[in-house]
Amino acid sequence: MTTVRRVDLRDEEDFARFHDAYAACYDRPFDQPWGAPEKRVNLTDDDYGRHVLLAAVVDEQTVGGGYVSLPTQDNLDSAYVEVFVRSTHRRRGVGTELLDALADVARREGRTLLRAEALWGVDESGGAGSSFATARGFAPDILDAIRELALPVAEVPAPVLQPGDRLVAWRTCPEQWIDQYAHLRHVLLSEAPSGEDGLENEFWDAERVRHEERSWNDQGRIAQTAAAVAPDGRLVGHTQLVFAADGVEAYQWDTLVLPEHRGRGLGLALKRHAMREAADLLRERRRISTWNAASNTHMIAVNEALGYRQTAWAAEYVRRL
Repeated sequence: MTTVRRVDLRDEEDFARFHDAYAACYDRPFDQPWGAPEKRVNLTDDDYGRHVLLAAVVDEQTVGGGYVSLPTQDNLDSAYVEVFVRSTHRRRGVGTELLDALADVARREGRTLLRAEALWGVDESGGAGSSFATARGFAPDILDAIRELALPVAEVPAPVLQPGDRLVAWRTCPEQWIDQYAHLRHVLLSEAPSGEDGLENEFWDAERVRHEERSWNDQGRIAQTAAAVAPDGRLVGHTQLVFAADGVEAYQWDTLVLPEHRGRGLGLALKRHAMREAADLLRERRRISTWNAASNTHMIAVNEALGYRQTAWAAEYVRRL
């Protein structure tokens, strides 16, 4: 018999059992688990979101788990869910019990839309996660392509800029840029390709930028940011390279150039600049992973010019409650 119960983040042993089950379920190169300190910080309530963690227990063993994340400053209709089950206990209804329990939490919180993701290898026609989501009433909303850049690379060319443009970089955002940088983070979702159930822009201000930096520090992560400055002195684009405390992987996260400044080669220049600025961190890594909407042909072309090659697909799913 399966018992689904709440996980107490404050209890070291309870969270350790939860994380052990989680880590055992993410063993593909394109879908690696977060370390325990990273995941614990990521799932801790703060001013921007709340989280409920559940564990599935059989004969006193944690055989699976999941969580629901609830934004509190934006996208108040949405709840993000993730479910994982050890391979020894799949196809026994454990995942369904967890998902139903998480959906009940979202419903009680007044959310009307569940959001989830499923990944599969580039040579596969689909995966167990996508089959599970579809069988439980989720519909695909947008398809993402996962690409990887093998490291080390021989040399990263210097960025090429148009007259008047310049690049800056930081690992802690300078005060002079923080408000403009928060604006770039705020408008990202509306400027990125989205499905029919697209997200509204997230709430970002200077304090949230500092909160993110503190969270990265608590996780043992380092983020290398590069930003583009237009001739009028405004920030008009940015990109992030994020490094966990250990492991072989780095992550290319957000990249944005404001619409009126596109076509000037800033996307490629930003990514090259970030890699050059993070050369000391990249020496210890063996690959950089990144996601793009499959429809985002421009950014995909930028990544392929850098040497990225596709390794997997990711589908973003939605289900009405």
